[in-house]
Order: sequence, then C-alpha cells, then structure tokens
Amino acid sequence: MQLRQCHLRGNTRAFGSARVCQRKYVVARSGGQQGLGEDVLAKLRAAEEEAARLKAELAALQSAKGVPEDKVEKVEKVRIDSTDNRETLFGGGPRSAWLSEKDVEFFSGPAGAREEDASTLEPEYKATVTRRLLIGAALTAGAAAFALVPTEALRPKPGKPLYFYLVSLLRVQDLLVDCKSIIEDADWEQLRGALSRIEGPPNNIRSTLDSIIALIPDSRTAARVTELSADLYEYLKSLDYQQYFDSPFRSKANSGAQNAQYAAFSLQSLQAAQGKLNELLALVPKDQLQLARDQMSAGY
Repeated sequence: MQLRQCHLRGNTRAFGSARVCQRKYVVARSGGQQGLGEDVLAKLRAAEEEAARLKAELAALQSAKGVPEDKVEKVEKVRIDSTDNRETLFGGGPRSAWLSEKDVEFFSGPAGAREEDASTLEPEYKATVTRRLLIGAALTAGAAAFALVPTEALRPKPGKPLYFYLVSLLRVQDLLVDCKSIIEDADWEQLRGALSRIEGPPNNIRSTLDSIIALIPDSRTAARVTELSADLYEYLKSLDYQQYFDSPFRSKANSGAQNAQYAAFSLQSLQAAQGKLNELLALVPKDQLQLARDQMSAGY
C-alpha cells in the first residue's frame, strides 16, 4: 500500500485522504506484532512443559536412591522475645527481657514442647506442670495473706516499757501550761524555745507517740491513739504562728495588732493540743500512767 503526498496549502482533499491512509497503515502493522506474540507464547508453553518433565524425573530419582538426612537443611525456629536496647547503669550493654527464657520455661515448659508433641501427654510432664501450678498458687496466696496483715502488727516493739514514754507526755503537758502565759505576752522567741524542747530532746514528741502506739495492747485503742497523736502533733506545730502566717517582715518587730492576731491563733491551737493530750492519756493503761506519775513526782 502506497501513501499519496499531502499538501497543506490549497488542497483539502489531499489532506483528508492522507489521514485515511495513515490509519490503514497503523492497523496493518499492529496485525504483524500480534502474530509475533503468539509465537513467543508457544515457546513459553514448551519451556514450562520441559521444566515440569525434568522436575518429575528428578523427584523419581531422589525417591529411588534416597537423600541422606545430613544433606537436608534444617531451619531453626526463631523465637522472638521482647528486649530493651537501652543501656543499663552498671552493665553497659543492652538490657535483656524482664522475663528470661528460663523464667518462661519454668511455667510453660521447654520451648520445643508443643501441644501436638507426644511428650506433653506423658505422666512426668503433666506432674511437672501440676507442681509448677501449685507453687504459683501457693506464692500468690502467701502474698495475699501478707497484704492483709495490719501495718501496726509489723511495727517493731520498743525496748522500754510504756510508762517510760508516758513520762515524756507528762512533761509536755506541763510545758503546755507554761506556754499559755508566754503566748499571752507575745514572747515568740521564748515560745520557740519551749517548742524545741517538746519536739526535740528530751521529750522527742513524735518518736514518743510512735512508741506509745506500738505498746497499746488493744487494736481499737491503738487506732484511736494513732488519730489523737496525729492531731496532737499538728496542733503543737501550729503554736508557732510562722508555720501558718506568711509574713514578709519577719525580721522586723510585729505591731500590736499583729501580735494580738498571732496570739489568738496560738491560744486556740494550745487549747486544742491540751484537749487531745488529755484524751490520749485517758486511753492508756491506768497502771502504766500511775507509774509515770510516780516517776514525775520523784523528779525524773
């Protein structure tokens, strides 16, 4: 097929006929390429048939002669455990998992054992699993029983008798009587000196209260004494107005109005502390309290 020459200027028919001829030429070439693709597909089919035939012959040859076991590649199963790649403070290297492989095997058995293995059906294996479950249950029950033990039962017993610590409370009771006149005079330095003898030596009010609580025989009484001790200590701390009033002029002398305000607050705290102390002394054993009073009368 020949193409006629087309002219763009002054010949519209020639331009139209050239377009028609070009379409026919493209169709003709496309038909030739389609024939070439069928030839390639035929060759591919023949190659696949030949590969299947060779594979069948190789399988028959291996089954007839047998393949040694050492020639067979063994693929190890990869076990994935969670690890932390952060460096530890002392080890320097990456930190291992929080449960090691031995810890996991203690509860679940060896990694190679599976449900379909015959070894899991043996009596020895079942006895091992049962023993591990019993150990885990016993540890859990022990931890739960330990959590139910009251904190007071775990408190160490003081080495001295109860009346020894009650003597300190009686001394604190006398100091609180003296603090009333000190507060009314607004002598804050002298008040802080009295409070230092209450909180520090020789009375050590906080440790003394803890020792008294530990020596109370009845649990309900000990619980009530614990509440009173907390309230008493809080009121003793509030006798110093500086614990609760934030004054930017502490280095300067207080005015009369300020002293009156601080004295009223401290007197309320003093009255509350005396009430809590008297209620606490009423709960301790009477014989121990009398021994403490005897020690005070002897000048101890």
